[in-house]
Amino acid sequence: MRMYGRRLLVAAALATCGLAASAQTCEGGVYLNPQVIRGEGTPQVARSAQELSEFVGRTGLSAVPVINVSNHDEAVAAVKRPKPPCWIYGNPVVGLASGYRPVAVNTEEIRSAVLVLAELGDEKDPKPVEISRLAPEEQARVLGRLKQSTCFGIRSGVTTALVKAENLCSQIAEVRPQAGLGQSYLPTRAAFEWRPDRWVGVITRAQSAHAASMGDQIASNPNIHQARLIVIPTKQSSWGYGLYLRPDVPADVATRALAQFANLRQPAPSLARALDVGETFQFVALKGPDIDAMRTVLVKTL
Repeated sequence: MRMYGRRLLVAAALATCGLAASAQTCEGGVYLNPQVIRGEGTPQVARSAQELSEFVGRTGLSAVPVINVSNHDEAVAAVKRPKPPCWIYGNPVVGLASGYRPVAVNTEEIRSAVLVLAELGDEKDPKPVEISRLAPEEQARVLGRLKQSTCFGIRSGVTTALVKAENLCSQIAEVRPQAGLGQSYLPTRAAFEWRPDRWVGVITRAQSAHAASMGDQIASNPNIHQARLIVIPTKQSSWGYGLYLRPDVPADVATRALAQFANLRQPAPSLARALDVGETFQFVALKGPDIDAMRTVLVKTL
């Protein structure tokens, strides 16, 4: 009888485990790793993924495995797996394209711009000039030339999506980020395509465009150091990285996740890099109209 009782207990335990396993319809998460976007090496990429896994795990969400992706196509493919990820952490392009719901979004503003490598000027390695400082007829000429030019941007980057939405360039050559090849590669790529009579653009954050210089740039045409640099900001801006959850994640888990992100104040530098936050970050739950408006701007460009 004792042996029979033990067998019943074992059978019941196995049945319970089976029910628990079947109830778990998702596992781990997808991560648009900002270190990949920047072109960092494998150690930095792995460290960010580990930092994020540990942080998300404290919310009660499944934190293993964390799948690094570099664009929205990879994220969409991941959510179609037999056991899809429970969450996605990334920019709004990847997050909204996945169909998951935004739960905690960093409202720190991302402003995009095109850095135009224009015709030859009189100054060597000039500082960038914002288009608003040019005369109206010159502004019209610059915008017209850009409409005939190629711009280089990061695939699935929010800065690229904002420029696409405003149709500033004739075409956009999207660079797929990978270890050792990220955002910092774009000026080099553009510089090798530039000629005095062939303008090109670099899509980046507005503050990076204003700080740009061709001083250390290598190009096929040495006159690159006399190219005029003109910054054209987009009218629309975006929010930053955020946590997006699968629709069937329990409400209490989503509430804990929001609280964990919302209460974050001074993260360690390694966690700040993993979360892609700056000095003025704030994670909040956005309202439906804000989400719909951003989806209209960004997702239509994919």
